[in-house]
Amino acid sequence: MDDRAGSPRRPSHLSRYAELCLEALSARGLGDKLTLGGALGLLHYLDYRPTHDVDAWWVQTATDDERQAVIAAIESTLQPWGDVRTRRWGDVVSVELRTADQAFSFQVAERSAQLRPAEPLAWTGILLDSFPDLVASKMVALVERGAPRDFRDIYALCQAGLTDARQCWQWWRERQRLASSDEDPTRARLAVESHLARIAAHRPLDGIGDGAERSEAERVRNWFRTEFLDALLG
Repeated sequence: MDDRAGSPRRPSHLSRYAELCLEALSARGLGDKLTLGGALGLLHYLDYRPTHDVDAWWVQTATDDERQAVIAAIESTLQPWGDVRTRRWGDVVSVELRTADQAFSFQVAERSAQLRPAEPLAWTGILLDSFPDLVASKMVALVERGAPRDFRDIYALCQAGLTDARQCWQWWRERQRLASSDEDPTRARLAVESHLARIAAHRPLDGIGDGAERSEAERVRNWFRTEFLDALLG
């Protein structure tokens, strides 16, 4: 296993609501009923940008009563701060807080694949996805959704030396295989190229006024078009 990422650390960019919810789950002995993923999970390895929301996965052995206890704990923790509502769709449950000037959500979903076992965090009793799982999930988001933040996250992880393009694609393939999902490299390449074209059309380089920001955007886009996509078919 690639271990360049090192050990997870408590993020400095941790929202107040996320911290309160995680502390409540740990205090009630519910930290082992779910595992942290998403951007917050990645922040434990590369603390480079703030994220307000929490994305997590249910542990497969969590019972219906335990899952309801998790949701109830999150709801009761957030209710003093504003309007709280809980939505469910498909395999996802989302507890959402609205205040006068901020929104926060804590989403938990069913897991379709897991590459490595999750491990408890040292600073709280919550489980954290393994680094390969965190990267693989972000890769799925990049291929399927292709939001600018997905590109920024993968680029930042690779530039920080925590992984590289080839390893990102290997973990993506492994996750796709475990989830019985499409792992066709040609389709994945076309998807990434389409996302890049959409981003470039929405925010063309000549429309970026700041020179340093324009150069950085050009560098990131070129890296994905060359090194990143070459690693998929290489």
